[in-house]
Amino acid sequence: MSKVVQMTFTDEQYAELKKRAGDQIIQHYLLGREFPKNDFEKWFPELLLRVGEIRNGTKFNIKAVFGTEWINIPKGIKLSLGRVFYQQVNASKVLNVHASERDKAKTQWYIKKEETK
Repeated sequence: MSKVVQMTFTDEQYAELKKRAGDQIIQHYLLGREFPKNDFEKWFPELLLRVGEIRNGTKFNIKAVFGTEWINIPKGIKLSLGRVFYQQVNASKVLNVHASERDKAKTQWYIKKEETK
């Protein structure tokens, strides 16, 4: 079972944390510093690897990328994977992937496009 820890930071401390975290969510940054082998650090690189293997023109969502392994990923990590992947796609840090629409279940869909030269 997971536990929630709440912390309060001054505005200056929070600004410094955001700066240090860069593209990461602050919670992941802090977890990564204390527990370098956490689940997010395991699954996010795997997500990027699998997305890289998707054929051009394919429409996909993160759950489909992981297939049956999806049930083994903790809910909080699933949510974080989705949030960070979406941010990375919108920042053009995931090459040749574009956000498509969200469906009625609020699942974000993506499409893998050909490289532009």
